[in-house]
Amino acid sequence: MNQRILLIANPAAAVGRVARRWKSLLGDLEARKLKSDYVITDAPGHAMSLAREASLSYDVIAAVGGDGTVNEVASGILLAGKTKAALAIIPFGTGNDAAHLLGVRSTEDAINALASDTTRTLDAIEVRCHDAGKEVTRYALLYAAVGFAGTLLKRTTPTVKRLFGPRYCYSVGFFRALLDFKSPTMRVRCDDREFNGRMFLVSAGNAEIVGAGTMRLSPGAKVDDGKLNVNVIGDLGRLETARWFPKVLRGMHTTHPKVRYFPATSVTVECEELMEVQMDGELFGHTPATFQVRPKAIHVVVGQSVCNREW
Repeated sequence: MNQRILLIANPAAAVGRVARRWKSLLGDLEARKLKSDYVITDAPGHAMSLAREASLSYDVIAAVGGDGTVNEVASGILLAGKTKAALAIIPFGTGNDAAHLLGVRSTEDAINALASDTTRTLDAIEVRCHDAGKEVTRYALLYAAVGFAGTLLKRTTPTVKRLFGPRYCYSVGFFRALLDFKSPTMRVRCDDREFNGRMFLVSAGNAEIVGAGTMRLSPGAKVDDGKLNVNVIGDLGRLETARWFPKVLRGMHTTHPKVRYFPATSVTVECEELMEVQMDGELFGHTPATFQVRPKAIHVVVGQSVCNREW
């Protein structure tokens, strides 16, 4: 096999899981005769800059970590412009939603996928927001959001992840976030629709499942249909939100009278006060922000289970 592979590893993913499993991973790759180079990130944003530069010389760039690492590596590949480099994932994170989407649920799945070198294309979400006084661009594969999602992420701390694990940590973070979240006033434009007022959450989904596989935030979303699945959720009280939380897990929240759920290609969010943007489980930048679908934007290395079926 002549493909050039670069591993970009985040040692902090999943509270240090990458560091503990790194030598074993390299041994497994060597056993399968998969030659690769590797680099270890040392700060937020490092994986993105490494992937952007490596896209010019590598065939496959593998994100070793969780959804945050995947987000940075995917952003780097897409920001590089026209490149044939494919994204692969070795799932060492907490949620690993992007990896599961690609049919990669274990290190063994990841290595088998690299060995088979089977790729597909999927849409991406171009996220334009603001950071340090200037407009910046990144990309998301799963979803992008403004509102409650950011507070939930902050309350799902490393300690919460360690104590409750991937199955329950985001649910714990959800109820912790309810204690002090106040819905901001937003102006939201989605293609030819406009919404104004206090909003609990605005999200643009490219994939159905988030939150370590626990929440169907964007029911029916497909990663290759050229559409975003948009939630515009009006102001909700704490008790009402808590009562409807189980429906989010099942993707049934869209029946609530304060929820507008529909397809769109572009979403712009402005807030009276600056709000952080959440994408693929990471906080980056702040409003005003625009989420734009980029159809079939990136090549991804997939596992056997999704080789020949619809996303």
